[in-house]
Order: sequence, then structure tokens, then C-alpha cells
Amino acid sequence: MKKNHWGIAVFVMIFCFTVPTLILAADCDTLKKQIQRERNLLKKRKLLEHALETCTQDAEIHYLCAYTAERLRKYDKALTNYLKAIELDSHFARAYFGMGDIYMVLGNAESAIWAYTTGLEIEPDSNRARSALDLAQIKHKAATGEDITTAEFIRVMEKSKKQETTEGAIDGPLLRMQIHFVISSATLSEKALAQLAVVGKALESTALKNKKFEISGHTDKSGSQEANLLLSKQRAEEVRNYLIKNFDIEENNLVAVYYGDTRPASPNDTPHNRAQNRRVEFKRLVQ
Repeated sequence: MKKNHWGIAVFVMIFCFTVPTLILAADCDTLKKQIQRERNLLKKRKLLEHALETCTQDAEIHYLCAYTAERLRKYDKALTNYLKAIELDSHFARAYFGMGDIYMVLGNAESAIWAYTTGLEIEPDSNRARSALDLAQIKHKAATGEDITTAEFIRVMEKSKKQETTEGAIDGPLLRMQIHFVISSATLSEKALAQLAVVGKALESTALKNKKFEISGHTDKSGSQEANLLLSKQRAEEVRNYLIKNFDIEENNLVAVYYGDTRPASPNDTPHNRAQNRRVEFKRLVQ
């Protein structure tokens, strides 16, 4: 008789702990199907808010929430949920790829390289992610002063997707380059002339011949804001003038703008970061 009581007790314990879990999993699966079927982004977001409350430990739910937030240009929320998806499932390749896409939109090529590389270790056959990694590597080389080729410049300007304008995001294909000027001047160094030869040949190419570009000058925070603004103006104009004078480029296809130290690419806290902030950006104007 006692054995029967123990058997019943064990059965009740298993039932109490297992059945709610199975019901919860079934509910989460139903919610995921509803979310995936919903085409209206705002309705999808409401479903996701409910799903996050119900299925807190479901990596797929966090991924779907991140993906939807990314499409709504809520990049901080998207990153938070991609990271949570990875925390719950360290082999979630798509979450790493999503993070890489956001880092690229925000202009952080170094972090994008890490995210794409990690995802590709899990899912090596993703051609889309491998192509995105190649673009991130080109952008990182340019931003850190390494040499890039004319073909790589063209590839970035052709392959990068247009992004909707929003705070902190890039709104057209863009390449940040550490153009080497003589210190504290707008005089182009020998290194700069070699860099601009790559750019000039790219802008002369059939692929980019009739495209319009914005050339923007930027500085670090060394010196006064007034001096930095003037220096960035002089450098952007010097690059524009050099390209027009030495290459077959229509004058009205290049626009020079300048921002001084107001748009840092990195915090101005180390020599490496300050070097990345002393830059010229080439952005294709998407009409």
C-alpha cells in the first residue's frame, strides 16, 4: 500500500513539473507561428511584447524581437535582444549575423567583423554573411589607414545597402578613410596621393562614373572647435579639388561638407581612436 502511495506521489510531482513546461513550450511555438505569419510590423511588435513576457527563455523569440526592432530602426533594442538570443543559445548563427548587420549600419566595422566571423564558424555556408564580412573587412581597412584597392572601393559603393535616415545610422553607401595629411594642415602627403589615386580611379569607373558623392571632413577633439571646423573644411575641399583636377570627374558630382570634431567615429580617449576620428568620408548620395 505504501508503495502505491509513493508511486502516486512521484507521478503527481512529475505531472506538476512537466505538464506546465510542455504547455508553455506549446504556447511559445504557437506564438512564434503567429509572429512569423504577421506582416504588419506594428501588430508583430505587440505579439512580440506578449511573447517576451511569456517565453522569457526562448532564444527564437528574442531573435524575432531583435529582427523586428532592426526593421523598425530600433537598433539598441535589436542589439539587446540579439545578445539575449545568443546568451540562451550560443550556436544561434542568425543572431550573430543580425548583430553584424546592425554594427555595419552604425559604422562599427570592427564589431561587425567579430559578429560575422563568429556566426560563420557556426554556419559556414551562409553566402550572405560571408559577403557582408568581406565588406566589413574592406571598411575596417580603410578606417584604420590600411591600403584598399579600386575594386574594393567600388564594391563598397555598389554593394552597401541604402539605410533609412535615423540617428546614429548611415543613410547611404559610405567608406571612412584615414587620408594622411601633413600634421595640422590640409596639405596632402605622399601617402594621401596614393590613397586618392585609388579613389579617383574608382570614381572614373563605369560603375561609379555618373554617381554623386559627398566628401566630408572630420577631426579629433585636439584644438578648439573653431579650428577643427576650419581644418575639416579645408581638408574636405582639398580632397574634392584634387580629385576633380586630376581625374575625369564631373565637378557637380562631388560635394564637400565638414563637421570638425562633432561626429566622432570613436571616443577620443586613445591615440588609435583619435586617429580614426581624423578622417575623410566618401558617401554615395542615393537619389
